[in-house]
Amino acid sequence: MLLDANLIFWGSAPFASASNFTSLAGIIPTASTTSLVIDLGVARDLGIGDGPPNPKLHCQIGTAITSSSAGVRLNLQFQGSTDSSNWTTYVETGALATSAFAANTVVFKIDVPHRAAGAALPRYYRLNIAGTGSTVETISSGTILAGIVLQQDSSPFYPNNFSAV
Repeated sequence: MLLDANLIFWGSAPFASASNFTSLAGIIPTASTTSLVIDLGVARDLGIGDGPPNPKLHCQIGTAITSSSAGVRLNLQFQGSTDSSNWTTYVETGALATSAFAANTVVFKIDVPHRAAGAALPRYYRLNIAGTGSTVETISSGTILAGIVLQQDSSPFYPNNFSAV
């Protein structure tokens, strides 16, 4: 998988080690807890098209996301905008307990969805972390690396020097 520094929501180049993940410690998930905004320069639809490569959302947890409250539930939302002020959620994970964000896991691994029929073409994309429930708690620890990629490492790994029977 190749990460492009211009298509990153959380993290920093050269993406070679855990130090390039962004810490989420101290963040209070709300409706406006967002990542960096990707500006495509012009309005366009990166969504699923004909033939490869199809852009994909890659969201990898480095160290597990934890909170002092066991009831914290997080909802990752992939959003687009025409003006970087009004955002439309294209797809979301739904409310997940922090245990779903374990160390070294890939979450929210999807093709970039295309806009709804009749909706304006987005120029901006972002990844939002929203808290759910009656009380919103602070994230105690956890790191994340997220961005748009052309290909993910989703193929199964096979041992070398094997023979098919």
